[in-house]
Amino acid sequence: MASREDQEPTGGAFSRRRFLQFGSGAVVAASVYSEVGFNFLSAQEDIANPLLSYPSRDWERIYRDQYAYDDSFTLVCAPNDTHMCRLRAFTRNGVVTRLEQNYDGGDYHDPQGNSSTVHWNPRACAKGFTLHRRVYGPYRSKYPMVRSGWKRWADAGFPSLSDDPSLRTEYHFDTRGDDTFERLTWEEMNTYVAEGLRAIAETYSGEEGKARLVDKDEYPEEMLEFWEESGVRTMKFGSSLPVHGVAGKFSLGRFATMLALLGADVRGVGEDEAAGGREWSEYTWRGDQAPGSPSCTACRAPKSR
Repeated sequence: MASREDQEPTGGAFSRRRFLQFGSGAVVAASVYSEVGFNFLSAQEDIANPLLSYPSRDWERIYRDQYAYDDSFTLVCAPNDTHMCRLRAFTRNGVVTRLEQNYDGGDYHDPQGNSSTVHWNPRACAKGFTLHRRVYGPYRSKYPMVRSGWKRWADAGFPSLSDDPSLRTEYHFDTRGDDTFERLTWEEMNTYVAEGLRAIAETYSGEEGKARLVDKDEYPEEMLEFWEESGVRTMKFGSSLPVHGVAGKFSLGRFATMLALLGADVRGVGEDEAAGGREWSEYTWRGDQAPGSPSCTACRAPKSR
């Protein structure tokens, strides 16, 4: 009778004997190869210290050159995260080649002198350190684009989607993912944006606009408490994470306020009755901002570039 060591286990596993046979063969093969195949690793004669006498050092120049730069600048990184990490970009010939943290957490502060601590170092993550690859990537947006269905809807004069729900399908509002995009010039894009804003202001201003909001769009009455009969007040502007920071938090606010001019023109009222739009923040309903960040997200170090 065969011993337990000789019996072949099921499932294709090695028996103990087969494992020992295989291991012995591998050791023999390695021994033979070491005699013949590893000769190229033998030490060169008459070189006592290879660090003092290198056969080729070209790789050192290449290694150093890949990190060489001619300028740098600091930035706040906000691609799709919330921590607004302060980074330093290194450039060659005007092109960002790499990003690093700026190692100055605890040095920058707000106008009142509030500052975070040095324990905020290190800042940034792998997404932030590779942000420049997205900026220079082949799939980045290089010009304005508009959804074809939306463009046809705008060209038709913005007919009401509430009055005729079939238009949602005609202009791909209920199947946006199946729609295509068309390229625009910057002037065309600005024109379409302006026309769209005016269409909203005209649709939702006055008593007729209120009836449309409440009866057709099913706005709760309490949402109209500060509406002031201005369709502009139904516009809610909020920055997505990529444009947070100064551009997202302040520029949109000023833009929303500026639309009071549009609202006054549409309603035919004076500046005393003008009402602008509103800026909404993600943090209104999502509170995951790190403690202390309000005091340093938009700050700059006194000694920074």
